[in-house]
Amino acid sequence: MGNIFTKDIAVLDVTSRLISAIVGTKKAQSVFGIKAVSEEACQGYENGEWYDPADTVQIAKDVLADAMKQAGSRTKRLFVSVPAEFVTVVSKEVSVVLDKRRRVTEEDVDYLLKKGDEFDGSGYVTINTSAIYFAVDDDEKLFNDVRGMDAERIEACVSYVLAEEGFVNMFDEVGESLGFKDIRYIATPWAECMGLLEKEQRDKIYMLIDVGYMSTSVALAKGDGVLDLRSFSMGGAHISGDMYEALGVGFEIAEDAKRLVDLNLNYSKDAVLVTRGDELVRAGDALEVTKSRLEVFADIFAEILHDYEGDVPGYMEIYLTGEGIANIRGAKKYLSELLGKNIEIITPKLPGFVKPEDASKASVLLMADSLGSVSFGEVIKKIFNGGKK
Repeated sequence: MGNIFTKDIAVLDVTSRLISAIVGTKKAQSVFGIKAVSEEACQGYENGEWYDPADTVQIAKDVLADAMKQAGSRTKRLFVSVPAEFVTVVSKEVSVVLDKRRRVTEEDVDYLLKKGDEFDGSGYVTINTSAIYFAVDDDEKLFNDVRGMDAERIEACVSYVLAEEGFVNMFDEVGESLGFKDIRYIATPWAECMGLLEKEQRDKIYMLIDVGYMSTSVALAKGDGVLDLRSFSMGGAHISGDMYEALGVGFEIAEDAKRLVDLNLNYSKDAVLVTRGDELVRAGDALEVTKSRLEVFADIFAEILHDYEGDVPGYMEIYLTGEGIANIRGAKKYLSELLGKNIEIITPKLPGFVKPEDASKASVLLMADSLGSVSFGEVIKKIFNGGKK
């Protein structure tokens, strides 16, 4: 019989290009022994709809079964990442009045967080609840945590992260078919905010952009919660698609050109960037196409920033990650110039997962370990204490 409390961590990471299964065991703080990784490309999704749901489910079953077999693992707990296109975030003010003025307990905070969870029947499942900030009584000061403080009334801005029921049902089928008894869901944008950024970086409101292969998420976050989440079906593959259409070359050579182009260079007119058989892509053409698509991204990001105008500081930090454009040389600089904002590329720091394209896998693995080993309240305290209990 498998033991649900085994130290093994099983993660199924879902993106617009890949389904990845990872089985590992934590050896020390932020150090994991990876027992197995199995992944396979899927057809992906657009506007929150899978191109081929049945095929996606089968791929997920195959990679998960393969990883579990490679690892020789019998864990019955599975963590599944939920991409932004299947997630919605609701932030609202919630308050409770205690029976008397006394010390605030863990149970009081849990009750406060659950009080605003009124999403039954909405078509969504609550997968994460966290407070952006707390306030007590008539004190105008805002706190990251109020456990242990004396108060009669507690108020909080609470972030509720919800996953579409259809997504949950789809991947419940995957886990249950392989014998998993405890299947939990982690929103990828929330996991990346928690897993990629240090406590000091999260103290002030910030934006985290993940441009993936065919989908992009924009999370506005602070502390241990996400205030707002936007997503749209455009990613790095659209640059390759633009080259395919504009230059009349195959998609594979277009993908090569996207990886090789350097926006920092002034190419000569006849410079060839890449060849494949009888096909070639000139460097200047690849540069022009790439910049044109990045301008479309910039327009969307500028519109989102405009929506937040007045609610966020002008100096707000903006971070970029994901496999779509973060690895394109000069893309960060070009986007920064277009937006008039400094953009910083953020990558995981987990050994073996240190590239922008590893952001989802690494972050979900880190948060799966935290959520699987301690109570939610302890996770919050650990986050706010910079990883210390």
